[in-house]
Amino acid sequence: MNRIYKNIIISTCVMLALDACYLSLTTNKFLDMIAQVQRVILQVRYIGVLLCYIFLILGLNYFILRQNRSIEEAFLFGIVIYGVYDTTNYATLKRWSPSLAILDTVWGGTLMALTTYFTYMLEPLF
Repeated sequence: MNRIYKNIIISTCVMLALDACYLSLTTNKFLDMIAQVQRVILQVRYIGVLLCYIFLILGLNYFILRQNRSIEEAFLFGIVIYGVYDTTNYATLKRWSPSLAILDTVWGGTLMALTTYFTYMLEPLF
């Protein structure tokens, strides 16, 4: 199988597994904050979730994995992607928590670094 397609499949599985763990640990914090910001219960738009992961996977594969970039560069990539999202929310939403924005931004870097690491480790096995 073509290396690019292998990396897309592997990185998708790894990213979804890692993010599921993170979300299971932080969901209540985000739900509480979203309820304060929106004043309604969160209603997830699953097409938005799907598109978000497509963009994350495409970005990681195009800018990092395809070019054999380092784990550190993957971390920086994640910090930039998640940082734009979190700081935009902080700038525009009065009740957006700065500590949660920092936590989520650091998670973005960690997610991209770990996904890159595990993709590099698993790719030769397939």
